Amino acid sequence: MPTRAGLINTIATATTLLTMLLSGCSSANKPAQTLYIAYSIGENEFTRSSKEQAEKQISLFNQRFLKTNPNTRVVTVAYKANTMHRQIKEDSKLNLGPDLILGPEYMLEAYYRDSLISAFPNSSQWTQQYGDIIKNFSIVDNKLIFAPFIIFPQVSCYNNKTIKQPPKTIQELEKLGASGARIGLSTRTDQIFWTAGSTDAIPEISSLMNKKNQNKPQPKIREWITWLRQAALYQNISFFSAQSELANELAANNLDWITCDSYQALSIKETMGDQLSVAILPDGIQTKAFAWPFIFGFGLGTDSSPTQRELALSYVKANTNAVGQRQAMLQSEGFLPTNQAVDIPNQSSQTLNAYNNSWNTQSLSYLKQWPMITQYLETSQNHVAIDKILTELTSGTISVDEAVQTLINLGQKGKE
Repeated sequence: MPTRAGLINTIATATTLLTMLLSGCSSANKPAQTLYIAYSIGENEFTRSSKEQAEKQISLFNQRFLKTNPNTRVVTVAYKANTMHRQIKEDSKLNLGPDLILGPEYMLEAYYRDSLISAFPNSSQWTQQYGDIIKNFSIVDNKLIFAPFIIFPQVSCYNNKTIKQPPKTIQELEKLGASGARIGLSTRTDQIFWTAGSTDAIPEISSLMNKKNQNKPQPKIREWITWLRQAALYQNISFFSAQSELANELAANNLDWITCDSYQALSIKETMGDQLSVAILPDGIQTKAFAWPFIFGFGLGTDSSPTQRELALSYVKANTNAVGQRQAMLQSEGFLPTNQAVDIPNQSSQTLNAYNNSWNTQSLSYLKQWPMITQYLETSQNHVAIDKILTELTSGTISVDEAVQTLINLGQKGKE
């Protein structure tokens, strides 16, 4: 997927152990039966509660591994997402890198390019459990560079006490706000791009990477940007720069409907309980929402001893096989499995049905455009620049014309 989440034991213990490692011991002196796992949390979401939630979820993954490796100690370390790459690179120079890295696919791809993770041995044996689409995320030169683990689909989260029927289209979302429901949207690129699908702008955005189209009119991009500006003028639609703000405001009953992903829904449900419902994002009249799935996987660290590498492979196997994935999915209803042998119980779970529809009917409807969208957003500079554009647009500091032209210019720069 275009550019573009978590999760294990206690962060205090993990940080202490990491400090001990960095104070002078080498990987050769690591306890043989200790497995070190690193994961990231967004800078704006790096709080005590977010780390506790991540550790709680990862502990469930640990349990499956420990059933067959009972004498192993699992130590996990949380990094801020914006500094994790640099810190692991520095640790790896000292042979102190983690044995496993849990993260989104775009991050693991970057780590592989920088030799911070290793391809899986006997890749063909691992890839048998994945369908073609999941394989495309994780295979380079016929090598499995990371093991896809779980999918966090993008959906809507809403208070079912104030909203009886979630909006099915972006036009219904406008009417919902006009009726008094409090709507929360994010200006983060990966959180707001769904509206580009609902306004039919995705084909034009992907075409920006084609030189033949650089001087053509882009009416759908303008329509998308105009919709965002208009939404910012509505009394009951509010924009937030941090996704965590949306979740907090919904849980505090200050919003009624927000965009979220399935992992965030887990956290919100702890506060809202049965008052929380999820549904797919609103489509357009003739087009699907561009729901942005977050695909997480396991990367093999490069500093493991042979024993630790075997433990790491055993951990991945315990959590990507069909039985383990089905148990985890049903236990939390927080994600979709990547193993193609796991069936989704759509009829018995409204939540899993929403996640399944988000992935299969919305996200996968844009397979043709994904490569160009990925190219358009492949640099962090572009991603940050678009975040800034959308924030300024919805704050009223730049015009629709300025926003459209800047988006087109970014596409032209990406082709250079």
